[in-house]
Amino acid sequence: MILDDTWVAIEAVSDDEIPLLVRYRPNLNNFFESGIYLQRMDITWSYDAIDSSLLPPAEEMVLMEQVEDALIEAFESDHQTILAFAFTGENERWWAWYTTDINIAGERLNAALAEFDELPINITVTDDPEWDEYFGVIEDFGDEDE
Repeated sequence: MILDDTWVAIEAVSDDEIPLLVRYRPNLNNFFESGIYLQRMDITWSYDAIDSSLLPPAEEMVLMEQVEDALIEAFESDHQTILAFAFTGENERWWAWYTTDINIAGERLNAALAEFDELPINITVTDDPEWDEYFGVIEDFGDEDE
């Protein structure tokens, strides 16, 4: 399968009018249709905003990007796990990854993050064979990029 690395980036607002940064890959249907990416691994990073925007401080945003790059390198070279979308806002960054095997993903995650000091992240795994969360993002934000 070919991974289309096209991204859509949107600045949105929450129901409470708090800024949200939303990024998603619009062209992942081939991965969904393969039927082998049945679980979603959510990695959330909690941070303390320094102003009312509830967005991360610049230096922490840079570290988040470095972590994301390390994870992409660990997961996506053979498409074992792919990043579908990321939200940043309200004191949290949320990355949603779809995986073929959560055990392999966990091993790769640990190896990729070993180069970093301890990070304020939480990892959860959800069965999502229909990619409900991903298609919900497309539904909610897909028309905002036009």
